[in-house]
Amino acid sequence: MSFSPNLFLSHMRSKDGPAKPSRFEVVIPLPPYIANFMSTSALEALFNLPNAIFGTVTDAIGSAMGQSPNQSGNPTLSRYLALQCETAELPGRTLMTHEAKVYGPTFKIPYQAQYNEMTLTFLCTNEFWERKLFDRWIEAIMPSDTNNMRYAKDEATRYMTPIKVIQYDDFIKQIYAVELIDAFPIGISAQQLSWSEDGFHRLSVQFAYQRYKPVYTGSYDIAAAAAALFGVGLSKISPFGKALT
Repeated sequence: MSFSPNLFLSHMRSKDGPAKPSRFEVVIPLPPYIANFMSTSALEALFNLPNAIFGTVTDAIGSAMGQSPNQSGNPTLSRYLALQCETAELPGRTLMTHEAKVYGPTFKIPYQAQYNEMTLTFLCTNEFWERKLFDRWIEAIMPSDTNNMRYAKDEATRYMTPIKVIQYDDFIKQIYAVELIDAFPIGISAQQLSWSEDGFHRLSVQFAYQRYKPVYTGSYDIAAAAAALFGVGLSKISPFGKALT
């Protein structure tokens, strides 16, 4: 059958158009053990008072709608990480196979699922708190002075966390999400320094996890919708890290 532009456009419109990779949010609840290494100063808390208030209202709305708020050792830092996450991935899954043969040609049979590592990239501020945070996180997993790995399941020193990557449509509705079970950072990419570079620092962090759980349906993001309605000032909490228009 020959390609039909009208049929293609009709099909895309019936599915609300193409999905955009820029409409995403990453939720990283910091484990309490890790969050204890970082603190928010009183001045910073005062400067970000509107965001803190609106975040509290958002949690209240979510609770009223039956959505449990994110459990984090430091909700403010988790919110900043979500805002500064410039690129993310919906991770992949691969079935590992081996060849089998009964009669005739060989064929593949699956025997294990393999989950690919995920990379998140963050914009860095002049305080460089993002690098310090992930440095401390990796140091908490395996201290450099002893090289003795911490026990992951110990609640007092638990360094794993469930990370959620959410894909939205143009109307701020969650259309797909993956929740990474027991995720933790395993690598920090090098950051290049150069006198000829006048751009911004970016920090890429690789995460490993046990498995991911897909979430096929979702609701509208009340916080982002309210930000779009009440002005650019509140749009700083948009899940897409930019002003909504």
